[in-house]
Amino acid sequence: MEGVLGGRIALEEAFEAHPQFPDHPTIFFYDFVRNSHNQLKAVEPAKFHACDKISRDAEQEIIGRNGFVSMLTGHTSGKPAMLTGADPSSPVDFGKDVKANSKIMALHVE
Repeated sequence: MEGVLGGRIALEEAFEAHPQFPDHPTIFFYDFVRNSHNQLKAVEPAKFHACDKISRDAEQEIIGRNGFVSMLTGHTSGKPAMLTGADPSSPVDFGKDVKANSKIMALHVE
């Protein structure tokens, strides 16, 4: 799980380095990323590797959240901006770092 935590930290740092952070409403997705990170840190590796149902369910939730973030940050139509009340005709460009790190997290399954 250390690799996942490292990737999660890289994604948070990419959001924080974004020129519109924290001003653009769609950057709120950062909170979603940070909450996913906290959920991941709460999973005890020993229980996870022992196939504890609660730990495995938490892992599935985090995998789903990673995919959702990747979809939202890679979407260019402006529709994800509507989730935050932002103007869909002026979508935020998350940039290559956020997009790349969110894609990595969506593909990363341990």
